[in-house]
Amino acid sequence: MLELDNIFNNVTVMLQSLSDILESEQQILIGTNTISQLNDVINQKSQLLIELKLLDEKRLKVSARYNIQSPYSENPELALKWQAITNTTQRLAQINRDNGILIQNRMNMTQQSIDYLKSINNPAVYTYHGYQQPETISSKRAKV
Repeated sequence: MLELDNIFNNVTVMLQSLSDILESEQQILIGTNTISQLNDVINQKSQLLIELKLLDEKRLKVSARYNIQSPYSENPELALKWQAITNTTQRLAQINRDNGILIQNRMNMTQQSIDYLKSINNPAVYTYHGYQQPETISSKRAKV
């Protein structure tokens, strides 16, 4: 059981790190001048999620070896730690969803800006006589 306790302690520490990363990500998404840091934060988050997945796989193997399962009600100390991990995970999942919404909103605003700029900045097309053509002419010639 000591092995499970160590795993739970490591998961708790990693979840705290993930919480810090998600909060940094959210601050970057809300702010306007630090967006260049987003890539680093996303990479840190991805690495941490991989490590958490590996720890969870280890937890499942150890649990199977001791023939116990979550929520670990057979051991009150483990049950309390598991409940804390579960609660933290749910809270972090909500923060991550919120960050996803912020990212989607930024992408929508960026696309709207691009569409607007395209609408006001149509390149002028000139004929071979030097007159401005109001619409783009197709490169295919019509047969008469």
